[in-house]
Amino acid sequence: MFKIRSTKNKTIKLLFAFSFLAQIIFAQEPSIKGIVVDDVNTPLEFASVALLKPQDSVMVSYSITDSKGQFEILDSPSGEFLMQIYFSGFLPYYTTINFKNEVIDLKSIQLKSNVESLNEVTITAVIPVQIKKDTIAYNANSFKIHHDDNIEDLLKKLPGVELDGEGNLSSQGNEITKIYVDGKEFFSGDPSIVLKNLSADAINKIEVIDKKSDEAELTGVSDDQKNYVINLTLKKSKKRNGFGKLSGGIGLDNKYFSNLNYNKFSPRTQVSIIGKYNNINVTGSNIKNFLSANGGLTDDSDDNGSTSSFDRRKRSLSGNLTSGVGGFHIGHELKDKEVINADYFYNYLENVGTSITKRTSFTKLKNFQSDINDDNNKTTHNQHLNFNYENKRNSTSRLLVKGNFTTEKTKSDLNRDVFYYNEDGELRTFNDIKFFDDRRRDNGNVRINYYKKLNENKRNFSTGFSFSSSKNENLKDQYNLNTNNSNNKTTETTILKNELFKNNNINFNFNYTEPLGGNHFLKVQSLFFVKHGSEKTDQVKFRNSVEQTPLNYSIKNKEESYNSKLSYNYNTPVFNFNIDSEIQHLYRSFGLVTEDFFKKNQTYFNPSASIRYRPKKGSQHLLRYRRQIRSPRASQTSPVINDLNPYYIRKGNTDLKTEKIDNLSFNSNIHNFKSSLSFFTKINYQHTQDAIIQSLVIDDDYVQTRSFLNKGSQDRLTAELSLNKRVKQLGFRYNLKTKGTYRTANSIIELELNDVTTKEYLLGASIENNRKSIFDIKFGANYTINKTEFSVVEGLDREYIKQHYYSKFDYDISKKLNVNTQFDYYTYSDSNFESNQNIPFWNASVSYTFTKNNNGILKLLLIDILDKNVNIVRRSTINYFEETTNQTLGRYVILSLTMRLNSQNAKNMKKKKKKRF
Repeated sequence: MFKIRSTKNKTIKLLFAFSFLAQIIFAQEPSIKGIVVDDVNTPLEFASVALLKPQDSVMVSYSITDSKGQFEILDSPSGEFLMQIYFSGFLPYYTTINFKNEVIDLKSIQLKSNVESLNEVTITAVIPVQIKKDTIAYNANSFKIHHDDNIEDLLKKLPGVELDGEGNLSSQGNEITKIYVDGKEFFSGDPSIVLKNLSADAINKIEVIDKKSDEAELTGVSDDQKNYVINLTLKKSKKRNGFGKLSGGIGLDNKYFSNLNYNKFSPRTQVSIIGKYNNINVTGSNIKNFLSANGGLTDDSDDNGSTSSFDRRKRSLSGNLTSGVGGFHIGHELKDKEVINADYFYNYLENVGTSITKRTSFTKLKNFQSDINDDNNKTTHNQHLNFNYENKRNSTSRLLVKGNFTTEKTKSDLNRDVFYYNEDGELRTFNDIKFFDDRRRDNGNVRINYYKKLNENKRNFSTGFSFSSSKNENLKDQYNLNTNNSNNKTTETTILKNELFKNNNINFNFNYTEPLGGNHFLKVQSLFFVKHGSEKTDQVKFRNSVEQTPLNYSIKNKEESYNSKLSYNYNTPVFNFNIDSEIQHLYRSFGLVTEDFFKKNQTYFNPSASIRYRPKKGSQHLLRYRRQIRSPRASQTSPVINDLNPYYIRKGNTDLKTEKIDNLSFNSNIHNFKSSLSFFTKINYQHTQDAIIQSLVIDDDYVQTRSFLNKGSQDRLTAELSLNKRVKQLGFRYNLKTKGTYRTANSIIELELNDVTTKEYLLGASIENNRKSIFDIKFGANYTINKTEFSVVEGLDREYIKQHYYSKFDYDISKKLNVNTQFDYYTYSDSNFESNQNIPFWNASVSYTFTKNNNGILKLLLIDILDKNVNIVRRSTINYFEETTNQTLGRYVILSLTMRLNSQNAKNMKKKKKKRF
């Protein structure tokens, strides 16, 4: 009897608990919901629903209607708001909402068609988000910005738009390749320039556009060449008047900076000027690309292929960095749809810094340690000119002309001390290296493309031509003093080397598309590519003050490629399928001008295919396969031994074959506009046949001789996933990301095959608040682990871990006073180096707007408050791994003043706000 009652009591308790849980789960949460229909009660999908503050129309929350016209707002604070519903082609709908954390069901809301001319309400309505065709438009007035915010700060607040720490911009998981201003190019559309040099308060609307290729736009035949661009529409007041900013700051330890940007736009002409000069390691605009190619100094030991994917070798920009930028852009619309643009930049960079590298090198018989201490002084002058011409006046044709020219002068002084230790930790060899490099590079290119639509059935052809030329002059003066402790032998080597490299490339293509009926198309393509290169070298070498035989030679190389491709394309708005069959004939000749040339003549079959599926707006999937041929580099086939550095000697191999690369990739992007969920994934697999690998021999004096050969295959698999979701109930947004790389590589070390396998993983998570009208909070963490396995030596496998924790807090104490603080914490651990470190970085700023019209801003900057002054970079390669510690700028404090130029005054702003509704 007792057991029966006990069982019954348990059942009753379970039923009660289940009932209570069901009430929680199925209870209606406080929300504002409804259904949007047209004037015949048809549901409207992608209508924007927004809650606005009545006093300034700043957006509080928003939602998008689904396929049934339904919407629901879950994350609204309590209070009185103006609700706005908008759909293109209909008049906006307004109603006042007094939300008290309860369910408000507005039932069916009918929008009226805008059949008459636009009235004042329609013109001045603030529409936070609009979605139409391939464009998502955000109204800049619906987002809270500071007086000194630039475009970068504004874009970070847009739903679905992300900007990572390296300046890469994406929307709904798609990379943004260009940014336009009023539909026109601004400094060649380079996002890194636009983001930091236009004021956020000058922007009226931000459009994210799923842009087709130029050929697809004209002909209507879609392809898989998609670009995602952002178009910034200026406020009317900014189109009539010039605007910009002038700022400068000075601080402790003689630190300073200055910035200038000024813009003048009219319906036909756009003029912009940019200037920057500082010594606080801020590289400015249009300097990022040439820094990545020219920062720091390397030697031939670096030419062996890093197996790390996320933390590739960074060129040393440590220590003190003084940089200057000056540039201008001019764009002019000659006639409707006929535009010419040009921009010019001058960049100056002086880098003085030190770094310490610990390296473990290995062979089949031995491994050894080395310490490398670098003291670097480098100065670079760079000038860059871009221009382009577009003629889209004719509805059946399109002409595009683009070109650029760059000239660069660099002088580098490097003092390097290298200490070699045997397996027992004993110092065996010491190298004292002094290296001077005086280099000049000139290159330019011009590209012309013409597209022609032949009839309304989408029959079309296109043709293109490009020419590029480059010239590189190097004067290298190197001094080496080698001391061998085992035999007390000292060797002094001095080398003076003059090098001249020239390259000319010509590319011509012709494409013809024939409609087969319905959505089927046949395309014939022809491509002709010619590359001419030459190398001339004069080298004088002294060994222990005795002159060696001079090394004087001239090399020429030529490569010609003829490609014929036949393609079938099936094209609908939802589905696109393309399959290509290409025949490539490749001819190569190279060698010393005083000897017979080496000649290679080969024919290849290169198939490719792609499938693009777009089931609905905000969702698309792309699967692509491609076979391509890659020729050896000139340095890999050079018949001359490069011994500029006598301890890193490089030999070419004239018998090298081309590499055959099969590339398979899958991209998927899903963005749910109603729930604000973004999901992005990218998977890529690459298989290389006849892979060019290195053969390495290391003698007892630690002299490394490197050559190349074709051996087997290499594989690389990468995967990336990102999930971004707005949690309406809790009022925050979270972002999860993960990356993974698996790579196999080979080398020959001391005649033994070295198989290298690298596995690298990254996990990241961050949380930030949705409503940023008063404060902006963000915190997160990244965890990266690298595992590298070597077959040449047992027990030498490596594992290193990097952890990064960060937080950001931005708070508007008042309309004029703002505080901002950022804190980063790094931890480094390594299975092969005793250098586990914990490094905190703390930055902060306080800004105050001190003028009536908000044109003047005072800011106090505190950088690296804890003064840790260090940066760590790691990598693993096919025959060594290393860890480099770079000196950084360290702690400094700066007080700055920013003045907005020709800004609209506050009185005019208030007058416009009164007329808004």
